[in-house]
Order: sequence, then C-alpha cells, then structure tokens
Amino acid sequence: MVKNMAALLSSKKLLAQYVAYLYNAVLLLRLEFCLQTTLFSESTIQSIVKLIFSVLRRKAGLAATTSLALLFLKLPFSIQNAFYQFLFSHITSWQKIFTYPEFKSFAIYAISYL
Repeated sequence: MVKNMAALLSSKKLLAQYVAYLYNAVLLLRLEFCLQTTLFSESTIQSIVKLIFSVLRRKAGLAATTSLALLFLKLPFSIQNAFYQFLFSHITSWQKIFTYPEFKSFAIYAISYL
C-alpha cells in the first residue's frame, strides 16, 4: 500500500501539504485497518512508512537527511506518528473489550489466556 501510494504521488504535481493530508487521512487509516490485530515495533512501523516520508521531503524541498521530528513538528504538515496512532487504536479497542458488558466473557477468556 505504501509503495503504491508513494509511486503514485511522486509523479504528481502536489504540494507537500496535500501529501501530508493524504498520509494522515487516507494512508494511516488504511494501514490501521490492516494492522488492527497486530502491533509492530516503532522501528518496523517507521520502515513501513519511510517511502511516503521521502516523497513528502521531496515535495517540500527538504534534504533527504531531514529528521522525521522536524516533519512531525512543522505546522503546515502536522503529520501524525504512525506508531502512536496504531498504539492508540489498540489501546482503545482493548478498553472497549474490558468496559462493555457484551464483551465480558471474551475479556475473562483473554485474561485467563494471558
């Protein structure tokens, strides 16, 4: 998914803000849906989305060695950190499991399995 999106966006005449928006609004949501049962390490997630960040750097006219922290902090981009987005999604789903009465039997099973 990331390779296809990076290849598609690299040839288009887009502003860096549009690439950041597509990353936040489209790619992260698609990845979150695909990875909803698995949580990878932060380094693995960063290597997955590395290609789209290189497209974003090129569109913004930044050097290839520009740190990711600058992209996360720069206001016009305001891109989200994929790892923390996925971690928040996992925590939210586990909160639902443990707080809703309909999932009580599953929650007890999950605790006993751990």
